[in-house]
Amino acid sequence: MITLALALTLLQGAPQDSATAGARVESLLASGNVNAALALATKLVGRRPRDPAAHLLLGRVNYARPIIGRFPALEEFRAAARLAPRDPEPWYWQMKVGFYLRSDDGEIIARDALLGLFAVTPDYKDAWDRFGDVFHNDDIWRRAERALARHGDNPAALEHRAELLIALRQPEAADSLLERRSATAHTCLLRAEANFLAGRSAAGFAWHDSALAHADDDSTDALWDEAWLIASPDEALRHAALGPGERAAFYRRFWDQRDPDLLTPQNERVAEHYARVAESRRMYRLLHPQRTVYHSPVARSLAFALRRRQQAEDVDTSTARFPGPVTERLFLASGLGLGDERMLQDTAMPMAFRAGLTAEGLVFLRHGTPDAQAFCISDVLHGVTVMRDTLCTNFIDEESWVYFTPEGPLSIRFGGGEYFAPISSAQTRSANILLRTDRTTLPAPLKAYAWTATFMAGELGLTDVYYKAGGDSAAVALWSADGEQRIAGRGLLYLAVIPGHYDLGLDVDSGGALGRIRRAVQVPYFSGTDFGLSSLVIAPLGSAAAPFDREETLRAMPADLTYSAGTPLAAYLEIYGLAADANNRARFHVRYSFAPVRSALARFFGAGGRPVVFEFDRVAPPTFARATEQLVIEPGRLPPGRYRVTVAVTDLTRNVKSEAVALDIAIR
Repeated sequence: MITLALALTLLQGAPQDSATAGARVESLLASGNVNAALALATKLVGRRPRDPAAHLLLGRVNYARPIIGRFPALEEFRAAARLAPRDPEPWYWQMKVGFYLRSDDGEIIARDALLGLFAVTPDYKDAWDRFGDVFHNDDIWRRAERALARHGDNPAALEHRAELLIALRQPEAADSLLERRSATAHTCLLRAEANFLAGRSAAGFAWHDSALAHADDDSTDALWDEAWLIASPDEALRHAALGPGERAAFYRRFWDQRDPDLLTPQNERVAEHYARVAESRRMYRLLHPQRTVYHSPVARSLAFALRRRQQAEDVDTSTARFPGPVTERLFLASGLGLGDERMLQDTAMPMAFRAGLTAEGLVFLRHGTPDAQAFCISDVLHGVTVMRDTLCTNFIDEESWVYFTPEGPLSIRFGGGEYFAPISSAQTRSANILLRTDRTTLPAPLKAYAWTATFMAGELGLTDVYYKAGGDSAAVALWSADGEQRIAGRGLLYLAVIPGHYDLGLDVDSGGALGRIRRAVQVPYFSGTDFGLSSLVIAPLGSAAAPFDREETLRAMPADLTYSAGTPLAAYLEIYGLAADANNRARFHVRYSFAPVRSALARFFGAGGRPVVFEFDRVAPPTFARATEQLVIEPGRLPPGRYRVTVAVTDLTRNVKSEAVALDIAIR
């Protein structure tokens, strides 16, 4: 190892070639001998004061010194930039000094260095990404845009300028710049955003579709940069596991599953997302992303402990409850949820920082405007105000939101204008749910009545799936890892799909009102050899005479499963995999049960009738691995009321029993 004394001796001897001296400094710096490197680098600058490389090297050595070296390093980097104004490296190191200092002064240093760097080159290392980590406003965006404009038609400069012009609310100018760029996933997304913000929705949808078409060539991951903001944990895992050629299908499913109206040709959720991005940029932008709390786990832990102490002071310690009429126990006092809140701060806040948003902005981007919100209220759902010595005057001090969801109301509290600050285990759970999900705010007030029925398909390996919904028209979509099946129309809708797990989307339009159903479904597999039953279908018989086939019965079955008491009913069922006896006949026993559905009050008093049962022994030839079971129920056999209908079939040859899924009907 070269000691400090030896290094000085070498420098005091014969003149050394600057490259050799520089290499010696690099070696000392790499080995951690900062003091020797500092002496050599200082000597080198003294001998070559007009050499920008020497100043840059001395700056790097000073940067490596503990505590005291950053400002001397900054001076050397600035000297190198003056001597070599077209070299981006001195500007880049000035940025690093600013980010290391973190203070307001450090942020100014980093921001000014980045603006100087953009004037030299538009796309140096990770400089553009780091630009997102400093304070932004219209003036800074304009300065960055002017710096990048020096590079003419440079592709990176054009894309970055377009992003800045979108932030400056000049979408037409951004789109005009991008006309000079070839189509990539990133440029198509920028043009989609620009056109949506300019009010040209048709062009916005077209450009977003073009971006999806470039998904498999998206080397910059621009599509994921857009999608992760609202992605679920499961979608994030699926994205991480994508293989070659799978990206386009992933993103199409990602956005198609969020389509709030399957009856329209466009996906309104895409336009809604861009509108929320613009509003988040305006209302919830993280103004000072360099605050230590967003970077340091130690600082986050200290802030966490301070909030816990404040919450403890706000609670009546004798009862561990809030003052006032609400008696929800704080999870601080109960010892529950502590890990959940720490996880919320350690995972959700870095997510918000990565998005350049406050905690409110991240939630808004996923769920839109809250259904209720209040300033200076800790829990607007329960009307709880936590009293403190300090006076709350606006949302910067304290704010709480509520979203009303199918799973129940979700209450969330924010503090300091930027971070999550739950005061109860319920609010912590709500925050975690809101950060794993997203929703559309497109209204769907119509209560949709619909049913589904499944049968073995004529083609091997497929299942026939039927849907029927009340209303003027309906659309059905089934999403799986292998793609999407979709159909729209009136009356009975039919799909033939591979059995398995799907996400179902079913939208109904009635007189301009929209109804929406979203849930996970399992499409069963029917085998010609395994014993099993199709769905049970019940339809008013009307003037048609038995026997009746599958399609006739399905088309006649009402969407709301409500029947007139004066009309005969026709039941239809398919039985698969019946065994043949010695005479090549299939023998089976069928039992239909119509059990009255009683109210809670009737069940309490033991009121309600017995099930109405129909059962028969049947004999049929086993044709093409399926048999058809049909039943006609005459008027008057079922009194008016609500019934849960089940049908059980026993294969008498093998003494095996199977039961169809229950069907709830009403007779009036």
